[in-house]
Amino acid sequence: MAFSFTADEGQEVERIRARYPDAMSATIPLLHLAQRRMRWISPEVVDEVARVLELPRVHVADVVSFYTMFQRQPVGRHLISVCRTLSCHVLGGREIIDYLRQRLGLGDAHSGTDAAGTFTLEQVECLAACGSAPVLLVDGVYHENMSLEKVKALLDSLEKGASLSRPAPGEGGN
Repeated sequence: MAFSFTADEGQEVERIRARYPDAMSATIPLLHLAQRRMRWISPEVVDEVARVLELPRVHVADVVSFYTMFQRQPVGRHLISVCRTLSCHVLGGREIIDYLRQRLGLGDAHSGTDAAGTFTLEQVECLAACGSAPVLLVDGVYHENMSLEKVKALLDSLEKGASLSRPAPGEGGN
């Protein structure tokens, strides 16, 4: 199915194009714009961004494959990014990852989406919050100083339809 920017997104595309006269510089902002709606970057999104920016498709595809912030597969309603670096690992991150893999039915997979399409788990190298490890990023919201109990409560509330709100600047996560 072909992807195209909506009329409202088209206005944002034009604003981005004006801000970045070099089309290559507008690639990442346009990919973010598409991912906000689609929740992942499909091959059709790559085609459309390349078309809009008049760039070779390979340039856009290379950007998507290089940056881990772009999802290259469909994701569940909630995207859970778990830091797996040293600080988080030592302070309980490994147990949190094991719990999430078990709860989501992922078996030995390092990442994936549960059967219901509710949660997608991904392990990431760093979320830049070592001082408040272990850390999760859920739908773009930081959850710091996590424990198994906090993770269980968070998933339970999301399954019941709770939504996440971003904390005010300086307030940190949960």
